[in-house]
Amino acid sequence: MLSVSILVIAHKLNETTKKALEILKKQNYKGKKEILVISKDIGLAENINYGIKKAKYDIVVTLHHDCIPENEYWLEKLIKPFENKEVVATVSDVHLPIELWKNFDIFARALTLSQKGTITPLLDEKGCAYRKKILKEVGLFNYKEFRTAGEDFDMYIKLKERGKIVYPGCKIIHIHPTTFKKRLRKIYQDSNGYGALVRIHGKKMFRWYMGILKAIPIFGITLFIFSYPFKKGFSLFIPYSAVTPIVNFIYLCGFWKGFFERKQTI
Repeated sequence: MLSVSILVIAHKLNETTKKALEILKKQNYKGKKEILVISKDIGLAENINYGIKKAKYDIVVTLHHDCIPENEYWLEKLIKPFENKEVVATVSDVHLPIELWKNFDIFARALTLSQKGTITPLLDEKGCAYRKKILKEVGLFNYKEFRTAGEDFDMYIKLKERGKIVYPGCKIIHIHPTTFKKRLRKIYQDSNGYGALVRIHGKKMFRWYMGILKAIPIFGITLFIFSYPFKKGFSLFIPYSAVTPIVNFIYLCGFWKGFFERKQTI
């Protein structure tokens, strides 16, 4: 069995983090494992890099402080694909509990509707595993150009060129309460990272052109409206549409700031 270093990236220990640590200790995994809580007062990418350097095993797992493994078989399922030498990373599905989502204010629910339930990210560090050797070969996470957003997609692009990224169907529960105000801040932050990604990686970015089109004043509003996740319900379409002009303005400000500065700074 492969030996695993698990990095719990935490600004501070809260109840969610404590539950995650309890479940991590109960994992049905026969290989060696260590659990490191990383809480340096630095940016996200720097925190992860600090943990990678401290990790003593060949496979490194990242788990965000607001994420909990679904059950005691999570780690086993996440690591198994590494038996194939071509695999460089594995990614957990992310589940936003409907009960938690229902407690958001109406505009926060509208803006997070696409995340309700279970989604499969390309690579987002919430519950991912990597070969440490490959991470070092690509220079670890790019903290110089991505302070708090975008470093995950930057790493995804680099890893895709080195081997296979696998989605084994294991799941983490994302306990992340939010409000409309916090969601707007997150959109500003993420769009800032996306603008930097498009400037740095260009056409390597998935649907890079959509990022640019959404960052066009007024025209971008239409694209935001059409991106509403109709498959998940129509009931929030009106509040979603009502705040779309605000979302578009915040998005274009963040995107072009990241694009012209060639780095994520927000």
